[in-house]
Amino acid sequence: MTASELPSYVDQNFELRDRAGAEFVLKIMNSGEDPALLEAQVSVLDLLQAQPGRFRTPRLVRCSAGPPVTREGNHAVWLVTYLPGRLLADLPELPAALLHDLGRGLGELDRRLAHFDDPGTRRAYRWDLRNAPGVEPFTEYIADDRGRREVRARLARFAEGALPVIERLPFQVIHNDANDHNVLVKGDGDEARVSGLLDFGDIVWTARACEPAIAMTYPMMSEADPLEAGARVIAGYHAALPLKRSEVRAIPYLIEARLCVSVTMSAYRLMVDPANAYLAVSEVPAWHLLDWMSSNPPSGWVNVFEDACESVSPMGEDAP
Repeated sequence: MTASELPSYVDQNFELRDRAGAEFVLKIMNSGEDPALLEAQVSVLDLLQAQPGRFRTPRLVRCSAGPPVTREGNHAVWLVTYLPGRLLADLPELPAALLHDLGRGLGELDRRLAHFDDPGTRRAYRWDLRNAPGVEPFTEYIADDRGRREVRARLARFAEGALPVIERLPFQVIHNDANDHNVLVKGDGDEARVSGLLDFGDIVWTARACEPAIAMTYPMMSEADPLEAGARVIAGYHAALPLKRSEVRAIPYLIEARLCVSVTMSAYRLMVDPANAYLAVSEVPAWHLLDWMSSNPPSGWVNVFEDACESVSPMGEDAP
């Protein structure tokens, strides 16, 4: 058996390979992990294995006896299957069909999770975008004065303008972290498609619109035309799980909130753990997109995203 450490945010993950060539991921959770959340993750992974979808998700590896999650001291330990594939983050360009496939796969996943509920997912979580204004105290760790002021202003506008609307949107359990380091890809060029989705440690019961918003954020960081990239993803999601017009109109502000949370928590975590390079993988492109937004504010994105959805099927209308 060989082991090699994988990048991670706060936990420890190791890729294991046995003599027969079978691969697994050993997950050692941080000591502060809520046991209820771990139980919810187990339930979600089991549900997704029972209802296979467009792309693969990790499968729990169970021993012949005993629970799937064990404890070593203060740490929960569990084993899942290793999913092969290239990270979306490693692709030099993101073809339109791949971005549509990403959105569609997440829509299908959320359709399977639509009736799932678990107490462990109903939590006060910093990365739940409804709680984005709560990261404001951590903005003190943003070194750049102008950037710090801008993030604080954006968070304040989100709390006052967007959040009351978001609280009235449809809610369900979502993956909540389809960033480009959690999405696996197979194939090349225009034939590339999403093959897998990793890391269900951020699952949370929240506004459904957060799912496509988060998935749209990362291609928008890397592509020359951010709005076109985002439109491809939202059109795919809408094709699998139709969105309401109010959700589509909220998504630009959820993307802005995700960027603010990302740069803020990256600054904070790097102060705590400066040796962990993974904590900064999205920091520079996130700041670039925030800068681009200064002359392309979210209010101007709505028509683009509405048109992308309407090209697939009509959006749902909210009751008057």
